[in-house]
Amino acid sequence: MKKLLPILAGLMIAATFACKTSKNVIEVKDQVKPTGQDPSTIKMNEVSIDWFDGKFNAEIINDGKKNSVKGRVRIRKDSLIWISIKPDVAIIEVFRVLISPDSIQLVDYLNKKVFMDKVSAIKDFINYDISFQMVQNIFIGNPSSILDISTFKTFTNRENDEILASSDFDTYKEARGSKQPANYLFQALWFFNGVHKRNLMYDPSNKIEMDLQYLQHEMVDSILLPKTGQLTVIGDSSNTRFTFDYTKITTREIFEFPFSIPESYERMYLKK
Repeated sequence: MKKLLPILAGLMIAATFACKTSKNVIEVKDQVKPTGQDPSTIKMNEVSIDWFDGKFNAEIINDGKKNSVKGRVRIRKDSLIWISIKPDVAIIEVFRVLISPDSIQLVDYLNKKVFMDKVSAIKDFINYDISFQMVQNIFIGNPSSILDISTFKTFTNRENDEILASSDFDTYKEARGSKQPANYLFQALWFFNGVHKRNLMYDPSNKIEMDLQYLQHEMVDSILLPKTGQLTVIGDSSNTRFTFDYTKITTREIFEFPFSIPESYERMYLKK
């Protein structure tokens, strides 16, 4: 057991120690074809809400081991993300996380430990430029781009999705199979009638791949939001799949972000 891994993969919710594994696999089965369309003409709907409160059931597969959990996420737009996690069959809360644009705090109630650091420390640890905005977008369904979309190529598939990709898919697949690290990033975004369906990102230089898929959407307070989704993160030290299903979402209430750290809890640190 060598490294601290995030329970929500790249979401920085550290929950378990695990060894290197390759149980989860990211696949692109689409038969995509280029369209030559101007990237700026692709419709991309943006969810705009000031408050978000979502209860969810989730399944986490890490190192080939499956765990079911229940959770709750609260978001104040561009300010705070609060997450609570507990086992599916237990009443006792296991983790509570508070993320701001600059910092992250995690309380491990099971082991009586606490983690506190800057978001930049997480970036350095996982070798990936994750941000508060990216985490926020994952929960509410907005697309996140790590590259300049104006330089992307456009594609479509059999489902008539509109796809934006930083390069052609053959180049991406070749990079995945190569033992020589490449010096570029790959990203692809899927949309259908403007609705964000998938975000695939691959960093060949660090061999880190993240795949976020929204499997179902629903109308909540006249806003189309994700209902179910799946996030997979694969790297040299992480291999985690997080599948979630929102059971209740509220966007029209102002709420609090209860968070406290018991004085007796031991401090945790990231270790390479």
